[in-house]
Amino acid sequence: MSTGIGRARARRREPAVWLAAPGALFFVVLVGIPLLIVIWTSLLNINASDIAHWATAPFGAMANYADGLMKPSVTGVSVLDSVWISIKFSVLSTVFGTPIAFFAALSVHHAFRGRALLRSLYLVPYVIPGFVIALLAQLAFQDHTGAVDHLLAALHLANVGTYWLIGGNAFWAMTFTEVWEVWPFIYLLLLAGLQSIPKEQLEAATVDGADWWPRLRYIVIPQLKGIYALAFALSTLFHFGNFTLPYVMFGNTRPSSVVTLPINIYYIAFQGFGFGIASATAVFNVALLAVPASVYLWMARRARAREARQERVRQARVQEAGA
Repeated sequence: MSTGIGRARARRREPAVWLAAPGALFFVVLVGIPLLIVIWTSLLNINASDIAHWATAPFGAMANYADGLMKPSVTGVSVLDSVWISIKFSVLSTVFGTPIAFFAALSVHHAFRGRALLRSLYLVPYVIPGFVIALLAQLAFQDHTGAVDHLLAALHLANVGTYWLIGGNAFWAMTFTEVWEVWPFIYLLLLAGLQSIPKEQLEAATVDGADWWPRLRYIVIPQLKGIYALAFALSTLFHFGNFTLPYVMFGNTRPSSVVTLPINIYYIAFQGFGFGIASATAVFNVALLAVPASVYLWMARRARAREARQERVRQARVQEAGA
């Protein structure tokens, strides 16, 4: 009898791995199988003439990767140049958007009349569809007639003929639009982090005579490091894969400064009909995005291990004090 009870308890302690089976099955069907197909097609010489029989297309080995990375595509920009454009776009959008999100979160952290309304207004850019924001940005950055040109001219910061939608200025127009669109995402993460900070710590610091800057520097910011890492990783990955903004904002006459990697892959596949090269570039894109994701997971694992060590030390001290 006791043996049966012990076995039942052991079964209850075992992790219910089978509960993850449906999710794993959906992941294999929706992600794993298409990824394997893309990897296989990246090794084939597929163009518009043999797309219907892509499985029997000539085997090209790594030639698609070499041609895709080094040679200019139908956009006139090579994949490596697009990678550099995407990296600049992603990092600058996150760097510019994070301070805005941080001060916005601080401004609505404490209760005051109208806080709920202000919190709702902060989320307006985030809830507007991406293609609508791209169209509005196209109108706002129009040469001579756009609101941005007139505003900067009124502030004596630039003239009316800045030409934001062509040349190198197009990159900055795209970046500023991305910052305005996505900073509420980081704001939500930071606001949740601020609300998780124990009020007792801030009250104790206030009683000890600490002003707002020491409280912010020594209490608030250190406890938001994990949130910052998560926000930076997720936001950068989102910016890197944003296709809608450059595609809709600049149309088919986009300058080379805004040909990000997703845009280049699209034109390689559906205008140049280099499906093998496009697949190779897509595989390279996945591998590239796996780097920051792996770094974040490694940092999160180290943080959890450090917290576990600190908890063990704390429990040992409590036991020593009780003894």
